Formats: sequence, structure tokens, C-alpha cells
Amino acid sequence: MGQVYWSWEAEVKTGELENFKAQVVKAWNAVAEADAQTLENQWVVNESGDAVKVYQRFTSATAAFAQFAANDGWGKLDDYLNPTGMFVCGDYGTELDFLREHGAVFMLDL
Repeated sequence: MGQVYWSWEAEVKTGELENFKAQVVKAWNAVAEADAQTLENQWVVNESGDAVKVYQRFTSATAAFAQFAANDGWGKLDDYLNPTGMFVCGDYGTELDFLREHGAVFMLDL
């Protein structure tokens, strides 16, 4: 089983960027840093501060799936953000199919 990677993006609710950084990003990054199965974790924000994106890469689909239980930040995102897109790539198999119900787009290598 190969690596899985995704990008997840969202609009920041008005006035919530600093709260989002303090209440979600800081703890999220600590969870990712402590997890040997997380190979990449990077939050970015656009220059106007009204849109964010996270890039993550995992050793496998199983490791990616485990993040939903290990990282409680997923449950807090709706407090600060309005999701706009998720793109899943790599060897995702069927383990992450539940993300389709949430609008994720699964991408194939060319």
C-alpha cells in the first residue's frame, strides 16, 4: 500500500482566523508532528486571511483514516471555516470512500 495525500481548503468565517489558529491549527500541528505516519502537514492562508488550505501526506490510506480519530481538530473546523474543497490522491483504495459523501474529489495519476 502506497502513500495518500490530500489538500483540504475552506473559507474563514468573518473574524475567526486568529481563533482558528489558536484553537485548531496549533493542536492539529502537534498531533501531526507526533505521528510517524504523517509525512507532511502544512497549513497555509491566503494574503487576505479569508481562505486556508492544509496539505497532508500519509504513509497509507489506513494512516490517513486514523487521523479522523486521532486529531480532534476535524470536529472543530466548522466552528471557524466553511469548507470549499478536498482533493484526495495516491493509493487511497476504498478506505477513504466516506469522504466522497463530504464532497471530496478523488484524483488519479496521469
